[in-house]
Amino acid sequence: MEIEVVDRKENKLLEREEIHCIIKYEGPTPNRQKVKEELKKALGLNGFIVIHRIRPMFGMMQAKVYAKVYPSEAVARKIEEDYILKRETRGKGGKEEAKEETKEEAT
Repeated sequence: MEIEVVDRKENKLLEREEIHCIIKYEGPTPNRQKVKEELKKALGLNGFIVIHRIRPMFGMMQAKVYAKVYPSEAVARKIEEDYILKRETRGKGGKEEAKEETKEEAT
């Protein structure tokens, strides 16, 4: 996977760094966990990374990514919406785990 940073801003008010980048990949669109790992390696990031969106480009093996880097998970929990954090903390089970969580909440 290749990462090209388009824009990188520091948002001091919300204690985060906002990164817009384009990833180039082979095969299917990589999952959030894979993108996080590659961002950490390529950009030398440390902290809690929240992938806000991955938008594949039609007909290309590329996607636009918007990520936010917080100094810790506690800071991210104060600012980010719950549904975004649930996406980030979801394990490898993905949709199956989300379905189980909603079943448990319903009972």
